[in-house]
Amino acid sequence: MVNRASAHTYFVAASTLLGAACASDASDTAALEAASPRAVAPSSEALELAMPERGFQVESDGVWIDPGDDVRLCEVLVLPSVGVGGDDRQLYYVNRIQGALFSHSEDLIVRAAVPGSDTSAAMDKGAGMQCTRAGEAFGEELSDVLRSPTRYADERFPSGVGKVFQAGQKLAVEYHVVNDTREPVLAKAKLALHLVDAAEVQHRAHMATFENFTIYTPPYGRSSHVGECKVKQAVNVSDLVRRTQLFGTAFKVWYAGGERDGELLWDSTTRQQTRLTLTSPLQLQPGEGFRFQCDYENRSARELRYGVSADDETCSLDAMFWLTDDADEPLAEDCLLFKVDSDGIARPHW
Repeated sequence: MVNRASAHTYFVAASTLLGAACASDASDTAALEAASPRAVAPSSEALELAMPERGFQVESDGVWIDPGDDVRLCEVLVLPSVGVGGDDRQLYYVNRIQGALFSHSEDLIVRAAVPGSDTSAAMDKGAGMQCTRAGEAFGEELSDVLRSPTRYADERFPSGVGKVFQAGQKLAVEYHVVNDTREPVLAKAKLALHLVDAAEVQHRAHMATFENFTIYTPPYGRSSHVGECKVKQAVNVSDLVRRTQLFGTAFKVWYAGGERDGELLWDSTTRQQTRLTLTSPLQLQPGEGFRFQCDYENRSARELRYGVSADDETCSLDAMFWLTDDADEPLAEDCLLFKVDSDGIARPHW
């Protein structure tokens, strides 16, 4: 059972909007920064994020999760409004986003509500609830901001690329919590947004998620599943993220379509290899994309299928991209796979 599910509030470290750096960075965060910008968080209960030199933080009050509970939470955070009376016309230009979850949590997904939309109106500040996904909880007028299979994320956008938010904009924060202890644990999310001048964001970053729902592994068995998704418009891809759970083993990505069809791009052999940052952006034309394979070893007596609990599995490839021509209207590049073709590859059918 989830305790105090409606007790969420948000906290804004607004002083950093003036560019003042925080002098008391937590030691575990300092170690993370020193190790790698893509480091995985340690297992400490309270993970702190260093205050941006220019930017702000938002966080939830938290929800207590009872022993033995396995839940997915959706929370609402609100970006600060600044100026006399709260100027909701101000834009925030962001070139780096950090995210952190307390222990026993993982698979952080952050989405932004379209300002003025019905979804935004349905998202009460500080709201929190159990959910399957944020779109079902609040509405579908959401755009992806951040995805991380681990409890610490550090999204650093390429030079000239970033996200643009509106003051007062609402964010849906979604993550998975498993309390395998004998005591209640606190589930909590925190974000740090690093600001830059408007001129430094020439291209707006977008996220695409490719999900293979056809996965199945028998008890004590092994399985391998291949899916294929292609883009609808010309895009530049800078990062790929793997999302599998406890029983995921190997994860591979190939080019699909075009002259490089079938060329291996990424071979991730463990769950710890969650991200590929390309040395130079990968340019995809309409009809080109990715073929990706998820392998599993089921060490349990139950059947393993796609789902959101700790007893389930996922098979997802996330891609961060921006449009070749920002004057174009971004199309929804998400790809959901429900059917396997005769050649053994799952493809979208619409």
